[in-house]
Amino acid sequence: MIKRRTLVAGAAVSLTAAALSLPAMAGSYGSDRLTYTIAFGPGGGNDRMSRTVVDILRSYDLYEGDIVVENREGGSGAVGFSYVARQAGDGQRLTSTSGNFIGTPLVADTDWTYADFTPVGLLASDAMLLVVRSDSDFDSVDAFVAAANAGRVTIAGSGSAGPERVTAELFAQSAEIEFEYVPIGSGGELVTALTSGSVDAVVANPSEVSGQLEAGTLTALAFSDTERSTNNPDVPTFMELGYDFSFSLPRGVVMPGGVDAEVQDWWVATLQKVIETPEWQEYLSTNGMSGNPIWGDEFAAYLEETSAQYRATLVEIGAIQE
Repeated sequence: MIKRRTLVAGAAVSLTAAALSLPAMAGSYGSDRLTYTIAFGPGGGNDRMSRTVVDILRSYDLYEGDIVVENREGGSGAVGFSYVARQAGDGQRLTSTSGNFIGTPLVADTDWTYADFTPVGLLASDAMLLVVRSDSDFDSVDAFVAAANAGRVTIAGSGSAGPERVTAELFAQSAEIEFEYVPIGSGGELVTALTSGSVDAVVANPSEVSGQLEAGTLTALAFSDTERSTNNPDVPTFMELGYDFSFSLPRGVVMPGGVDAEVQDWWVATLQKVIETPEWQEYLSTNGMSGNPIWGDEFAAYLEETSAQYRATLVEIGAIQE
C-alpha cells in the first residue's frame, strides 16, 4: 500500500519567503500565460477544486503570468482530458484530476489514460466512509462482519460501478463476507435509505453524510484511505482495523505528458505552497476532503495502483470484461 505524508495543519509558513525557495530554472518560467483546463462543467467538484487552486495562485502571486481558466466538459471528463493529453510537452497547461480521470478510461474507449500525463501532485483524496445508523446494532466493523456471517446484510452506494461499489466490494473481499449491494442515486437518497432502515449501511463520500455525523444520527465505522481523514480524525481506517485494503480517488493536478522535469519540479514546489494556505484548508473542510498529499513519482505510482485496483474490481463485479 502507498503511504502518504500527512500535512501538518496550522504550520507557520511565509508564502513570500517560500516562493523564493522554488527550484531555480533557466529562463523565466512562471511569467508566460498558463492555461488551466477543467474537464467538467462549471459548479461541479472538479471545477471548484481547480478554481480554488487558481485563486490561491493569483492571490499569493505564486504564478506571475496570466492564468486562463477554461471548461471543456463532455463524456465524463473524456473530452477535456483528451484535449490536455494531446498537448504533449506543453509546460503551460494544467488540469485537475478526479474519480473520472481513473474511471472513464476503464469503462469507455478513450484516447488517453492516466499514463499519458505528467503527474504533479495529489492535493486531496476522495475516500469513502462505511456508515451506519447510530441506533443500529453495528457499533464496529467487526460487528457488521459478524452480522454478515450470520445472515443477509445490505450496503448502499451511489451508482452501480462507482467508487462506492468498488469500496464495498474490496471490503467484502477483505472481510470474506457476502452482501447485497443496493445502487442508489444521490447522496440525499443514500441518507434517506439508511435512516429509514431500508439498508443496513452505506458507503458514502464524507461530504454526503457530514451533517448527519455531526448531529449524531449516523456513525462512521471506517474510512477507506491509507491515512485517517483530516476532517474525521476519530474514524479509523479499514487497514487499522485489520482489513487489508484501501481505496480513494485522486483530487490532484497533472500536466500533459513529456513536460520537462524542471517544470514538473517547479509545480510540485509551488503546489506545496498552495496547500499550506488557509484558503486550501477551508476548501478541504467545506468539501469533506482529506488532505494527505503526495508528489511526483509517488503520485504516479498511486495512479497506477489505483487504476489497477479499480479495474480488477470492475471485472470482479462484471461491470467490464477482462
